[in-house]
Amino acid sequence: MDKEFNLLTAIRIIMKWRYSIVILIISSAIISGLFSVFVMDEYYYSWTTFYPTNQALSDRAAIFNTEAGVQVEYFGNKADVNRILTIASSAPIINFVIDSFHIAEHYKIDKTKPFWKTRVYKEFTKNYEAIKTEHDAVMMSLYDTDPKMAANIINTMARKVDELNKQHVNETKGKVYDAITGQIMKLQRTVNEYIDTLARLGKEYKIKVSAASDATVIVEGLDYMVVQQYKSIMSKQTNATRELNNLINIRGQLEVSLKNNETSLYVMEEAFPADRREKPVRSLVVLITVLIVTFVSVIGVLLIEQINELKKQL
Repeated sequence: MDKEFNLLTAIRIIMKWRYSIVILIISSAIISGLFSVFVMDEYYYSWTTFYPTNQALSDRAAIFNTEAGVQVEYFGNKADVNRILTIASSAPIINFVIDSFHIAEHYKIDKTKPFWKTRVYKEFTKNYEAIKTEHDAVMMSLYDTDPKMAANIINTMARKVDELNKQHVNETKGKVYDAITGQIMKLQRTVNEYIDTLARLGKEYKIKVSAASDATVIVEGLDYMVVQQYKSIMSKQTNATRELNNLINIRGQLEVSLKNNETSLYVMEEAFPADRREKPVRSLVVLITVLIVTFVSVIGVLLIEQINELKKQL
């Protein structure tokens, strides 16, 4: 005769197996507790928080105020934050840290095995994170078994991010500086040629140059055509000299801008060694294990009783 399976039947089965279930639960709690203490690694959490600064502050226009009415904000905008996040999560930054801190040895990964670099990279990125906070700052964080090493890694990564963030801007400034230097050399040769030509014409055609009371330049000579040619060359030489001096001034300002090695990050909190572990939370490990074992045990005894009941009916 079939027996109807209901809540009361389930409770009776559980009560029948209660001692076995309790033994399993207690055993699992003890084993999971010992496992979390003696087997699971203790991880410490370190982080740094910073805002990107506006790199336009190091431009010559901002330093020398060559553009009237220009107001430059000290902190960067959302584009700067996104650029920093991209750099902070990029392969060059992560590979730099992996090599500098010998992460493969630290993680005890055998470098003789194939794809060890991929394993190290994946293991590191599993513990590392770079995010934008709710206040639009950038936070870089890392879990590691060594609290001092975690703090050193994060601070080193922040400095490397700053270096790479400034690199493109400085390279652009350097290219402009080199282009202006080349233009200066070209203009200097042109000015020298004008000066040599004026000296030759003045000596050959007895040309005299004087200044009137109103600062007007007077050019006198015996040959009218040569005098006009002399005036034309002198005007070109004056314009070229003015342009040359302007470029030399701009190059000097760019040189100051290039030597300005201010950080592109405003650090709010530097990473420091944590004084307590962040994970594992042993009580949580034990609790989850007990819940899982309890659920599996109850389902198991119910299935066992149902199977035995079916065998009796066959």
